[in-house]
Amino acid sequence: MSFLSFHATRLVPAVVLALCLLPKTGSAETSLSLGEEGLGGITAATPFDIPTLSETVTSVVWTRDVREIEDGTRTVIEAMLAGETGFTLFGDGLGPIAGIEIASPQISNRLGPRVGDSYQSTLRNGQLGSCWSGMEAQSGSVICKAAQTERVRYLFSGRWNGPDGQIPPTSILSGWTIEKITWRPNRFADVEKPVQTPDTRPAYDCSKAQGLIEELVCGSAELVRLDRRLNGAYDKRLASATPAEKRILRAEQRGWIKGRNECWKSVDPYQCTLGTYTDRIAELSMDHTSLPGTAWVGIRIAGDTVPSDVDINLSFGEDGRLTGSSGCNRFFSTYNLDARDMKIDHIGGTRRMCPKIQMLAERRFLEALERVDGWATRNDNLILFGRGAELTFERM
Repeated sequence: MSFLSFHATRLVPAVVLALCLLPKTGSAETSLSLGEEGLGGITAATPFDIPTLSETVTSVVWTRDVREIEDGTRTVIEAMLAGETGFTLFGDGLGPIAGIEIASPQISNRLGPRVGDSYQSTLRNGQLGSCWSGMEAQSGSVICKAAQTERVRYLFSGRWNGPDGQIPPTSILSGWTIEKITWRPNRFADVEKPVQTPDTRPAYDCSKAQGLIEELVCGSAELVRLDRRLNGAYDKRLASATPAEKRILRAEQRGWIKGRNECWKSVDPYQCTLGTYTDRIAELSMDHTSLPGTAWVGIRIAGDTVPSDVDINLSFGEDGRLTGSSGCNRFFSTYNLDARDMKIDHIGGTRRMCPKIQMLAERRFLEALERVDGWATRNDNLILFGRGAELTFERM
């Protein structure tokens, strides 16, 4: 299928092909169209792989890039239109496409709005669902769901000097325009969604759920139950805590939320999410123990069970040294404790190669270890946690 659409007649095939390969000029637009199932032939089943994508959409230039994100980097694949990024594809490490971000007004949208359209016109046409203020990397923007589907969202941007985290008044917002359009598959479509009554809602507003895991929780009666139970345990601990302990608890909870949301990378996101809830609920009522002089074996990384043939362990030395096995290699570092805070520095290790499963476990373990900023124990298990990290160990 030709990527560029021309209204020409009586052109021989060779001439049509030549036109298809010319750069886009003027008001010419692509024949790609966004819909609920994806963009053109790119769907939730499309592999995150340039050779396959090149066969699916033949007339764009595909490039692979690495983007900086809050907790590290993320590999993306960009589709170039006339020397500029038309849209970007995201993967989740599991194979298929995990999301599409459209940046070009030349790409049409079967749902209506395009990049560059104003908030006022999309609202007037009844094309918007709920909206909320963007957070973190999307701070300063306003995000709205498409009226027709949960899969498509519009990111509006514009000028405003009001407080961060607050949606501008309509008089300001009406002049903002769509900067990007995002699409993502519903990976949890087969999860039965309960009727949301006041007693069967999580502690957050599901209409503003951000990310696959928050949507997964909203669609599972068991996870909703655990979310409400965790919220109750957290509020109870917070109510009896000193001001200093409250600061620690809030920091721990923010770290736990980020760790829970990392479960989208898991082979089984549901079980991973279930495990993080179970661990956190127990953690809120645990007793603490002394770490120096103890040794531990890794049993879970972000809720995923460590394979039996992968050796992850660590020992806390009385001298402030932390050593052990990272799955394939030996590692060494230093640690410092301040009540329930933990700081791990100077991580190093050997560099031999091992089978793929061991290397994968090692990479995930070391990435999590670098983010650890707190610790706790539950039923004699040790939990190290931090921004986007959670590691669970049992005593050796």
